[in-house]
Amino acid sequence: YADRVYQINLAIAGIAVSTVSLPILSKLIKNKKINLANKIQNKSLELSLLLSLPASAALIIGSDEIVNALFGYGSFTENDIEQTSLALRYFGFGIPAFAALKIFANFFFARDNTLTPFKVSTFVVIINIAISVLFFRQIGFIIIPIATTFSTWIGVIYYLFLLLKIGYLKIEPTFFNRFLKIVFSTFIMSYIFYYSLNYFAKNLSYSSDYKILYLLFIVIFVALLYFLICYFLKVFNLRSFKTN
Repeated sequence: YADRVYQINLAIAGIAVSTVSLPILSKLIKNKKINLANKIQNKSLELSLLLSLPASAALIIGSDEIVNALFGYGSFTENDIEQTSLALRYFGFGIPAFAALKIFANFFFARDNTLTPFKVSTFVVIINIAISVLFFRQIGFIIIPIATTFSTWIGVIYYLFLLLKIGYLKIEPTFFNRFLKIVFSTFIMSYIFYYSLNYFAKNLSYSSDYKILYLLFIVIFVALLYFLICYFLKVFNLRSFKTN
C-alpha cells in the first residue's frame, strides 16, 4: 500500500520529466549542441526537484493522515495504518532520489550509453537486497523501504560522480540559487501542511467519515501555496521549462 502511494509521486517527479526530456536531449546531442543539451539537463533536474522535494516533505510529515484517509476503512485497522504509514514515511525520504535516478539515467541514454545505467541499476539492486536480507530478522518488514531509499541515494551519488567525472553534466551557477529557493518554498509549505494537519486532526481521525475530503482540501491548498511561492521567487515559470 505504501509503495502504491509513493509511486504516484515518482511517476510525476521522475518518470514524466525523464520521458519528456529524453527525445529532445538525444536530438541536441546528436546535432552536437552540447551547451543547449546541458541546459536542458539542468532544467530537467531542477524541475524534478521542484516536484519531488515538496512531495517528499508531505509524505514524511503526513504519512499517517494520508494512509488513514486513503485506506482507513473496513478491515484496514488502525494498526494497519500505523505500519503502512511507517513504510510510507521511509519511502518519502527517497522520493527526490528515486526521481533523480530516472533523470540521471537519461543523460546516458541520450548518448546511446545503456551499459552504465545497467551497471548502476544492478549495483543499487544488490545493495538493496543485501541490506534487506541482512537486517530483516532484527528490524522486520520496515527494512525494505529503508533499504530501498538508502540504496537509491547511493545510486544517485554514484551517478552524479560519474556524470561530473566524464563531463556529461555541468552544473550551471544559477542552478544552486534556484535550488535554495525550492528548499525555502518547501520549508514554508511543510510548516503550513504540518499546522493544517494538526488543526484538522479531529476531522482526519480514523472514525471521521469525511477525512478524505479534508485531506484533499489541505493538499490542494498547500500545493497551490507552494507553487505560488515558487512563482514569486521566480522558480516556477512554465516558459523556462519548455524544451524549445
